[in-house]
Amino acid sequence: MLNALKFVHCADIHLDAPFSERSGEYSEARRKDIRNAFMNILNFVKEENADLLLISGDLYEHRYITRKTMDWLHMVLAGVRVPVVIIPGNHDPYLVNSWYKNWDWPSNVNLLSPEHPYLVLEDKQVSLYGLGFSAFKEGKPDLSAVKPPQQGYFNILMLHGTLDMDFTGEAYKPLTSEELAGLGYDYYALGHFHNMRTDYPLKNAANPGSPEPLGFDEPGVHGAFFVTLTAENKEVKAEIRRFDTAIRVYHEKTLDITGSRNLEEVKIRILGLIEGMNPRRDLVRIVLKGRTDLGIEPRILEEAYAEDWLYLKIKDETQKAFDMESLQKEPSLRGAFVREIMGRIRLLEENMGKSPPDKGLGQQKQQLELALVFGLEALQDGKIEWWDEI
Repeated sequence: MLNALKFVHCADIHLDAPFSERSGEYSEARRKDIRNAFMNILNFVKEENADLLLISGDLYEHRYITRKTMDWLHMVLAGVRVPVVIIPGNHDPYLVNSWYKNWDWPSNVNLLSPEHPYLVLEDKQVSLYGLGFSAFKEGKPDLSAVKPPQQGYFNILMLHGTLDMDFTGEAYKPLTSEELAGLGYDYYALGHFHNMRTDYPLKNAANPGSPEPLGFDEPGVHGAFFVTLTAENKEVKAEIRRFDTAIRVYHEKTLDITGSRNLEEVKIRILGLIEGMNPRRDLVRIVLKGRTDLGIEPRILEEAYAEDWLYLKIKDETQKAFDMESLQKEPSLRGAFVREIMGRIRLLEENMGKSPPDKGLGQQKQQLELALVFGLEALQDGKIEWWDEI
């Protein structure tokens, strides 16, 4: 066995993902982002002189991938000049009409299909076994069919599926760390979930996530892994190093507009929320919360930023403001609470009219107005729904 094996492990690229929530410039830009993120991986392979590249499923979208993209993929994979090993995922399964079966792949590309799941690269002294998809959904795989590790070689199992999370009832190759550990492989190259993870109970198991995030449920850092397997005293150790590849970042922000007196004030508060962000890199969704009588029209608010931002969407989840005049008349704890706070606000307003003006009184009034709304929320629902956001 060689002393060390260096490779890049990626998954869930999703070339030609539809991004159907928006059309035109946005969708095309995001598909280009995916290609550029994948190129970041290929360039890293070259720069680090990796021995091979592993792609653990969902390289492309079977229902949307175009011939033009496949021509591009052929060119860039051939240019990487190291062995590339791919398993099909649930978005690019090994179907009769799949590109995996009907495409002239470059000579350095190796597909671990359900028909031919096993590969040995003698010059790298590595043995690989793939558990990919031949349908859009598949149940628990038969691990008894997996070839045992080959002595004197680095042994890698590639799996696109669900590890230690078989609680959804969905068929995406559910397995446990204990089951895979029994196979005795040196490294488990996982795919399927889009967020990075290396903390499995299974030793030397890693899921790189998607190199380019695909939605607001995929925040944070995205990239791939650079893995070095080292043989020491008949034991193989794995050093797993993350590197970033993403072109853009998703952000979901919550803004409580309780107390805003007009739409211009709302716009100013939105500007404060997105200050410091990059309009061409950051993809932002702002959820408006709180209680207000303002007529919120998200599309009109979005138009104020549309020229600069590739994607800035506003969602209105506000509620109608409380009718304080009616609540003050209630013979209840809630009515008593409103009367007490409103009395304090009126007293402040009287003092604010005196000379010289006290700027601190305006701040106290704003605090009382917010306390009034939050207190009513607590009395009505037993909680303040957006408390964590304030």
